[in-house]
Amino acid sequence: MSEDSEPPGSEADARDSGSGSVGNLELFFDLVFVYAMSQLTELLRDDVSWRGFGHGVLGLLAVWWAWACYTWLTNTVTTTRVVSRGLVIAAMAAMLLAASALPTAFSTGALVFGLALLAIRVIHLVMFVVSASDDDEHLRAGLLRLAPSLIIGPVLIAVAAAFSSPYRELLWIGAAIIDFGGPLVAGVEVFRVVPSYFVERHGNIIIIVLGEAVVGLGTGASAHLQQPVVLAAAVLGVLIAASLWWTYFGLTAGAEQRLKDADGPERARLARDAYSYLHLPLVAGVGFFGFGASAALEHVSDPLPLLPAIALSGGVGLFYAADVAYRWRDHHQLVPDRLLTAAASLLIIPPALTMPAWSVLTALTAVGALRLTWELVRQPRIGPAAAGQVR
Repeated sequence: MSEDSEPPGSEADARDSGSGSVGNLELFFDLVFVYAMSQLTELLRDDVSWRGFGHGVLGLLAVWWAWACYTWLTNTVTTTRVVSRGLVIAAMAAMLLAASALPTAFSTGALVFGLALLAIRVIHLVMFVVSASDDDEHLRAGLLRLAPSLIIGPVLIAVAAAFSSPYRELLWIGAAIIDFGGPLVAGVEVFRVVPSYFVERHGNIIIIVLGEAVVGLGTGASAHLQQPVVLAAAVLGVLIAASLWWTYFGLTAGAEQRLKDADGPERARLARDAYSYLHLPLVAGVGFFGFGASAALEHVSDPLPLLPAIALSGGVGLFYAADVAYRWRDHHQLVPDRLLTAAASLLIIPPALTMPAWSVLTALTAVGALRLTWELVRQPRIGPAAAGQVR
């Protein structure tokens, strides 16, 4: 047996049977995404302004779509072959370069970021086309329809390095529209989706961004260990992150069952909408919360400035609102308590401008605890699962 052949019981067999799980290579790849998220936080810290926030959002859109493309790839294509693993590792290296350039992606690092992102997409497309060329004519045709949007977006970002603001930002916006619009125009019905793999992979990303937020809390607290109020505020931040974790993972069993119940084309559309699209605001909400919580720990007894206040309370609100949208797309069922929690979190923004930062963390902790307590007591059914039952 050659080293490129696939033995019985391999990853490919598991994916074909619908019982695939996330492998070590995908987890290794996701570590670069951790670094990219931390770099996005640095981008925001370097320019705490509306312009800086806009740059952070555009950077997240580019990085998220690069990661989402590889999730569809590794969901469909086996990575047990030596060549495939080598190409994924090459994409990791390109992602590392892109992440390293993120804090300066709209200035001195623009060309490095653009070329690295283009390399990531080219490797992705080559792996997909080569795999599909073996025996799947329909997948190959679908990839050819999607290919222009996969390449034009990063090309625009690379070209944007030659322009100054605001033309550079306009090209980034155009790239994002092409990236996210491509699957809507070209369709994704030809792609196979393994429910267990898709749910687990996106769950891992939620864990990663929550972990990044907790690391930020720990780093902020370590600089003020002599102040009990800072230590208490850090604990409150962890409790908020835990409530977000429980909110999301309390329904993963139902989400996986929903994907399993969908037929082929509908399953692919559901995966695109609920995961590639609607998980982005979930990730963004956690990222903004982490940035805002870190800012709160720096001046825990003072009121928060406007943008950190929006990031802190608005990030939590965005997470809950995105979760409501995600569950609606999954089960066509509105989750009122989570929608009310999103609204309550947003309503904390105005008083956050006048009250101490620790009290904002206290209020957000109370809001999350009340919602979680209600779900644990009432156990409302959302789709085929009862809310709050983390497995």
